[in-house]
Amino acid sequence: MAPTPPPGDSPASASGISHNYQQQSQDKIRRNVACISCRDSKVRCRANSVPGQPCQRCAKLQLSCVYDRSHKRVTRKSKLELLEQELKSIKQAVNPRSKGEPPWSPPTPQVSNHNFPEQAKRLDYSGPNPVIAASLLPPQPQPPPSQTNQAIGPTKSRVLDDILISGEDIDWYFEKYLECFHPYLPVLRKKTPNECYEASPILFWAVTYVACRRYARNDAIYSSLHELLQRDIWTVLSNPVHDVETIHTLLLLCAWPFSTIRFVADPSSTLILAALNACLLLGMHTGRGSHPRYCIGGRLNMHFTDQEASTTWMFCCILSQRISACAGVPPMLLQHNDAQCKRVMENILAPELVLMFDLQKFSNRLHTAMAAQVADHGGVTESTTKIWEDEFELLRALSGRLDNDCSRFLLLVAQLEVQSYYFASPAGASRPNFALNALRTFNTAHAVVTSALALESHSKFLSHGPHWIYRAVIDASCIILSTLHSTGAPANLSPADADAIVLQIRTAVSGCSVREGDLPGRAVLIIETFWSVRNMLPKFSEPASSWPERLGGSVTYFCLTRFREALQEAKKSAEGVNKGLEAFHGTPVDAPASADTDQPVNNPDLFQELDWSMFLDEFGWGDGTLFLGPA
Repeated sequence: MAPTPPPGDSPASASGISHNYQQQSQDKIRRNVACISCRDSKVRCRANSVPGQPCQRCAKLQLSCVYDRSHKRVTRKSKLELLEQELKSIKQAVNPRSKGEPPWSPPTPQVSNHNFPEQAKRLDYSGPNPVIAASLLPPQPQPPPSQTNQAIGPTKSRVLDDILISGEDIDWYFEKYLECFHPYLPVLRKKTPNECYEASPILFWAVTYVACRRYARNDAIYSSLHELLQRDIWTVLSNPVHDVETIHTLLLLCAWPFSTIRFVADPSSTLILAALNACLLLGMHTGRGSHPRYCIGGRLNMHFTDQEASTTWMFCCILSQRISACAGVPPMLLQHNDAQCKRVMENILAPELVLMFDLQKFSNRLHTAMAAQVADHGGVTESTTKIWEDEFELLRALSGRLDNDCSRFLLLVAQLEVQSYYFASPAGASRPNFALNALRTFNTAHAVVTSALALESHSKFLSHGPHWIYRAVIDASCIILSTLHSTGAPANLSPADADAIVLQIRTAVSGCSVREGDLPGRAVLIIETFWSVRNMLPKFSEPASSWPERLGGSVTYFCLTRFREALQEAKKSAEGVNKGLEAFHGTPVDAPASADTDQPVNNPDLFQELDWSMFLDEFGWGDGTLFLGPA
């Protein structure tokens, strides 16, 4: 019996396999081409085995079977491409750009200043210093990476009161701030407007305000910023915890204060004390960023680097000392161990700024010691001042590697602070070298003014510099004016030379003015009036004296008091002369002289431009109706 063949070897099986393969092959070929009816019904379209016949479903249901060969299957990739095209068309419609214009990119801040040039080898140091790697403290926690390191679009417009400030104008103000003002106080961390506003709106407006002092495109913006900051800064100070941006806001308003401040009505003393205290509570005086022993409680999430901590602390110390010296009050103790801060900033900060920090540390020790001398003896002896002047010369020798206009100005200001104490001797104390020391102080004061003018000529030093520069110029100007109108004036100085020096003073002081009626503008008016009527006054018996209790501001306070009394006496004298002329000629002083007579014409009143009430505003001196005149 022949063996039964396996099922797969039978002809019928072979025929079925061939038919199935053919159908599967045809289906495979046509699997991406479905008829319209099947595609609309979202069912599988099985092609008929006979070419040209309807598909199996359309044949069974007796439907019209039509194939669309141009149809393309929609995939995820094609959907993404379609969305990208739609997004691109929307961007072009919203922000049209002329053909060939490059795409937007965040502006790169350009910080350049002739006084504090950038060194090529300075590093962007932000890590822990290896010198303290072996300390017992745990390693410094690194701040989390910023998610907004790059701006994601053009600068946003902002609304200030009812004024809309465009993004273009905001970019202008930030560029001006970074170019002209930032080098004097390089503490700003967020240098793009959008980032700065997100970090701290009040800091954003403070930066804009500082730029508007000189470069306001709209005076209404300056006025609104002035009102906003004067109102909101005290609200910010009421918070028990201040972050880094708040400290930087306080420093900006101390360096470039409001134009409405007066000589003894300046809130900078209050603001700088709050900033100094906030720095200490954050541990910035240690030179460590996010110090784990200080950043606790409400300060736990405040992140800043070693460089940011050191920079903020150093400039807080600088401004604190300058403000206390100008105000004539005992300074805050700043004799902390700043070695870590200086190591961090050694290759980053301009050497002139490091020199300034060292000079303010010296000034802090000077005025602290002099406060003790005044408390014990009622003044400072000539020998004590000489000792401190010798110590200053040692500091000058250590900074001898710096020899430019800016470093010379800083050294001259510090030297003048020391020499001013030659005028603060106790009553009845022996002063064998007073005439020589007074002349040396006069020469130093004149050098301060000429150095400031030289810096202004090539770098706008007075126009852009912080407020303490103006106060240094005023201190020097008071000493010069008082000396020129005294019996101790330099013997070889002609009247023309004296007039030239006063013109230099006027130029320097007026260069600091930013708004009409501000402190420098009022000082210029006093200087001009005093020098105009000097011939009506007797010369002072000595170049200058002081109010010893006011320390760094002692000579300035005394000289301004002297000017006030001299102007008051000159006005009385002028009124007496005019009354005498009126009685002699029988003509009122205000009446014009007749053209056909030889009657002399009365000289114009030299005091008509002087606002006598400014003495009341500046010092509270109002012991007579003379100083209660029109505002």
